[in-house]
Amino acid sequence: MAADRPRPAAFRLRQALDAVVYSLAFVAVLVALAAVVSFPLGAGWVGVKFALFFVGFFLFGLSALQLRPTPPWKDEDPVIVDRDESSFQAFVQRLPPLGRYGLAPDERLSPPAKLFVASVLVLVTSFVMEAGFGVAA
Repeated sequence: MAADRPRPAAFRLRQALDAVVYSLAFVAVLVALAAVVSFPLGAGWVGVKFALFFVGFFLFGLSALQLRPTPPWKDEDPVIVDRDESSFQAFVQRLPPLGRYGLAPDERLSPPAKLFVASVLVLVTSFVMEAGFGVAA
């Protein structure tokens, strides 16, 4: 599809599904890693919540910086870059809904955009742990 034509709604829905599944898998892996570190150190779920909070804000800022457009004075020849698939993205593509409705790497949202969505979900998870489940220091 040409870049100047609008995408159909079904295509945008598949992109959103890809971003949501990526974000859920990212949060699950991050919670597991934080738990592996937090529980042996005696911090328990509070340590997991703090790890999610700090990592979430770090990733939020990092992805926001990566999403900035290129300034006009630095924009030379637009180079079309083929997106390589990371090992984590390949893992996510094997998860159930994406095996059937997945997209080619060039059709997905950009990695910074998916990281931005994942960082927001990480922060929401940290908030729900505190406000919804009472995990507080």
